[in-house]
Amino acid sequence: MKRLLFILASLQLTACHGQTNEKKQVETDSKDYMKIVYEQCSKPDIIEVESTTDGYVEVEYLCDGKRYEIGIRNNTLLFSEHSVNLNEIPLDKINRKLEKKYQGWTLDEVSQVKTNDTTFLKVEILKDGIEQNLYFTNDGKWFKIKPIDISSTLDFNAVERNIMYKSAKYKFHKPDSVYEMPDLLKEVSGIALSSENVIYCIQDEIGSIFAYDLKKQEISNSYRFTDIGDFEDLAINKNIVYVLRSDGNLFVYDFKNKTKTSQTMLQISSLNIEGICFSDGYIYIACKDALVNHVESKRMIYRVKANNLDKIEPYLEINIDDLYKFLTKNYSELGITKILFNPSSIAIHPKTKEMYVLSASDRFIAIYKDKQLINIIPLSAETYYKPEGLSFYENGDLLISSEGDKKGFVTGTINLIKNE
Repeated sequence: MKRLLFILASLQLTACHGQTNEKKQVETDSKDYMKIVYEQCSKPDIIEVESTTDGYVEVEYLCDGKRYEIGIRNNTLLFSEHSVNLNEIPLDKINRKLEKKYQGWTLDEVSQVKTNDTTFLKVEILKDGIEQNLYFTNDGKWFKIKPIDISSTLDFNAVERNIMYKSAKYKFHKPDSVYEMPDLLKEVSGIALSSENVIYCIQDEIGSIFAYDLKKQEISNSYRFTDIGDFEDLAINKNIVYVLRSDGNLFVYDFKNKTKTSQTMLQISSLNIEGICFSDGYIYIACKDALVNHVESKRMIYRVKANNLDKIEPYLEINIDDLYKFLTKNYSELGITKILFNPSSIAIHPKTKEMYVLSASDRFIAIYKDKQLINIIPLSAETYYKPEGLSFYENGDLLISSEGDKKGFVTGTINLIKNE
């Protein structure tokens, strides 16, 4: 089942998790959002409209021969992007910066982005078939984008003062290191630690395992195991890598025998499976949604022995009502009224054996010890735009990966949070 193909692209968007994206030609006289289009251009030539089921609309159109893209939510203009000519930008300043930090890259396209409080330049560069977006102020200085999620009303100063947050022994909102992913991995959907300096990554749509070198901060290698798909997470057991597809198809890739890849369809009655990890001979698998024909407020985690993938067994039932009660009791100052909790990744702490279950949809980490809920950590959208991956070092240091957006306004990241 194909996950969301169009991820919201604005500094002020709510990340849209697990929803089906619908493409359609617009009937300009019957759509409310066209009023906003007409405010931007009196005679637009509509090229394409993309919308999501939560009310976000992106419109691409021509106006006086220039291409524009705008994002709209709830009849509010979120951003406008339009192409610009090279003679309209401080090209000399930008080229000098590219020569210092991006030698060998070629400047491709430049556009200007306008939000409700600022404008900046988006510069696309190319190298060896890989595209990357960089951002500059209008006068040619580096520009740092910070995502803002307008749906998040949590007070994260209060979160950081909370005793439950402090008890986790991680400063989640103050990472020790932040690694910005190249555009090829801006949709990094899963990570697994290979060695001290190498992380294996998977991204949504390409059937390759990417080795990311933390020291060099670049992709050092890639290993093709299949064609395109909807790949959600991966786990490592010595020289074996397990890659999970959303429909439950598990790909087994052996680094000692790279020409052979096996597949096993896990017998789980879920249409959306996103999390996987390996620990003590077992592979653990998390379902993002409720099981087919089961209670909507329940999420399941299964486990299976790595040497016998046919005998899968239920391991942990997550009750969303229990999560809500825990939050309202232990984080009462936040005024939380709803929790979705759709697991996107899982990992087991190497020392405490606690299971960390990450939900990208509302940015919570639920922590279980001996199958009992012991803590929940709210994550900030500014630090984790769309958190999709977890992995631990042997000493307990934690890695959390976060997808960027399709437009490239927000880059994919891997954050290192050291164990206190």
